[in-house]
Amino acid sequence: MKYPDDFVNKIIQGDSLEIMKEIPDNSIDLVLTDPPYELDWRQSINFKNRKSIFHHKKETQKWDKGVKELYPALFKELDRIVKYTGSVLIFTRAEYITWALEAGKANHFDSKATIVWHKTNPIPQVRKKNYLSSIEMILWLARYDKKKCPFTFNFSNQKEMHNFIETPICGGKERTSHPTQKPLQLIEKLLSVHSNENDLVLDPFLGSGTTAVACKLMQRNYIGIELNPEYVKIAEARINAISKL
Repeated sequence: MKYPDDFVNKIIQGDSLEIMKEIPDNSIDLVLTDPPYELDWRQSINFKNRKSIFHHKKETQKWDKGVKELYPALFKELDRIVKYTGSVLIFTRAEYITWALEAGKANHFDSKATIVWHKTNPIPQVRKKNYLSSIEMILWLARYDKKKCPFTFNFSNQKEMHNFIETPICGGKERTSHPTQKPLQLIEKLLSVHSNENDLVLDPFLGSGTTAVACKLMQRNYIGIELNPEYVKIAEARINAISKL
């Protein structure tokens, strides 16, 4: 079996559902990922002293054909590869929460919590015809066991463990061209709670590589999978920059 030499602490370019078939059973400690939301990026807004957030670019990857179809296929593979003691953290829009939870339940994952990420500097409403989009949902799912609590959960203190996390969206030197890049501060917070050093973390929709970067900084092992070769190059460049420090 090629794994782990060809997988651990590597970024693999390709179709996540196909590549995950090569990952051994019961081997992943944590899945932390941000699947596509059927987005269509058409607008370009530039901000002083930071890179553009929106781009004149339409996301046309096949994952965008429908998250309702993606979740069951994804959780079917996760049921096989995630350890009994493992967890899944998945970003999703509020409109898609039911679909994700149904897919998880059908594949032996229990809903533990819904975490709200509040963006303290959301994209402005240029037309002023709606509320600013300042929150995203993060679902935490783990195996169901009514006798004990086997999953990793590093509770720090009452003040820090609210199911509400506030950070700004990416800006400055951290920002890449990826339109939905998550801030390193947010991903590090989630990793600190739901994993331990030397754990193996999977991100099957790696994007600009933030999960891999956070894992490397926090002494976790990772497997990153990304369909878009442009984003793979961005993620690899970020990892290489850490290696040179």
